[in-house]
Amino acid sequence: MNKLLQTLVMLQDLDCMIAEVSSKDAKNIEKKMGLKIKGEEKLQEAKETLEQSLPPAVLLRYHRLMKRFGRAVAPVVGNNCMGCYVSVPKRLTVREIGNRELRHCERCGMFLYWV
Repeated sequence: MNKLLQTLVMLQDLDCMIAEVSSKDAKNIEKKMGLKIKGEEKLQEAKETLEQSLPPAVLLRYHRLMKRFGRAVAPVVGNNCMGCYVSVPKRLTVREIGNRELRHCERCGMFLYWV
């Protein structure tokens, strides 16, 4: 898989973990149980490090997609984008080419990877 694509997948995972840890529900559970969830700062630091390794145009597109859809990277399963469930054009579906180059869905714009 393309290194840039791997970075985007890791960044999306970190964003999801940060959202989960900082949600109101998590804070309420912390309060009720008397626990303190640690590591949010480390997740944030890791996110910033990954963001610095991305080209500005890719990072800008990533943030737009995250704001719009809540995720920016989607797998292609059975020639369909799992972000919008639309069939991916044949010219993009070659798995060997698709995972070597950074591709995006022509309909929803999400970055694509083939499983």
